[in-house]
Amino acid sequence: MKIGQLISGLKYMVTNEQREVFTLLKQHKEMLRTDLDERQHRLAEQMSSQGLIDRIYNEETETVSYKLFNK
Repeated sequence: MKIGQLISGLKYMVTNEQREVFTLLKQHKEMLRTDLDERQHRLAEQMSSQGLIDRIYNEETETVSYKLFNK
């Protein structure tokens, strides 16, 4: 586990698995749900419910994507 800092300045404990998802999102800016494996998808859902990342639902294409919050 490591301590990360959110954009708001709040410090938060991050597991190694969550850190991998953060790294993926930093590299790709935005990831579709279909680009993630099942474990990464569950982590992304948990992280979005905790307010760590943003979950976006596109009604036109009915797809879900995840991305880091904008500064």
